[in-house]
Amino acid sequence: MKKLFFIILLIPITISAQYAVADFIQINDGMENDYEKLEKAWSIWRQNQIDKGQKMNWAVWKRTHKSGDPERAADYVVFNNFQTKEEMNSYLKGDSNFSLKSVASVMRKGMKGMSTSSIIKLITPTKNNIKKQARRYCIQIMDATPFTGGDVKIGDKILMDPMVQKSEEYEQMESNVWKPYVLEQVKNGLHRGWALTKIIERSENANNEVTHFTFNIPIEGAKWPNYYVENEFITKKLSELMTSSRERPYGSSELTLVMQKKSN
Repeated sequence: MKKLFFIILLIPITISAQYAVADFIQINDGMENDYEKLEKAWSIWRQNQIDKGQKMNWAVWKRTHKSGDPERAADYVVFNNFQTKEEMNSYLKGDSNFSLKSVASVMRKGMKGMSTSSIIKLITPTKNNIKKQARRYCIQIMDATPFTGGDVKIGDKILMDPMVQKSEEYEQMESNVWKPYVLEQVKNGLHRGWALTKIIERSENANNEVTHFTFNIPIEGAKWPNYYVENEFITKKLSELMTSSRERPYGSSELTLVMQKKSN
């Protein structure tokens, strides 16, 4: 696949990231502050991994709840981004020398006042009772526009759309119909960017229906033109083809960036 220069949710457009591991986290009631404290601790370890060249970046996004959410709707989505599939597979396989004690010793350097035993207690799932469920999707970038406006910052929002592929032409429809239309909006300053990703692996408890995710960074108040092309009939036919190629069973999810670590 040719190199694509864009950001997957976080990184500058001068760096190419091709793969990501997305963890959809559902937390127990009343544990939001505890969860973010937990991720703040893990951010020290993630930065250590980034500094060693094991991944490109890491980010925690808080999902905005909406009416009609399914029972298993995620509260947070955590992304680990990689330049190659080999890097991602190495991350998934894990380090044979990994231990919570070794992780805690690294974390302690950035958590003044906390003992190693306290940190171990914080990061041990069986002791902290924070997460209710975690579902994992490994995704590969398939296509994207450039992303504009600089790095994504804490507090920025993106839209994530789970897609269900209904025809073999779905990805071609995204790349050859939707992408050119979105690209024009990016060029005209009406949108910050769009990306299409494909799920290539998932955990056993993950949603088996969803096949792709699209990501968008909108510009508030921007008004897009009504037509893909300046022909109402052709636009209508293209819209029908696009709609028949996929389903959006859950609509868009708004994600807000709350934490990030990246390469320097």
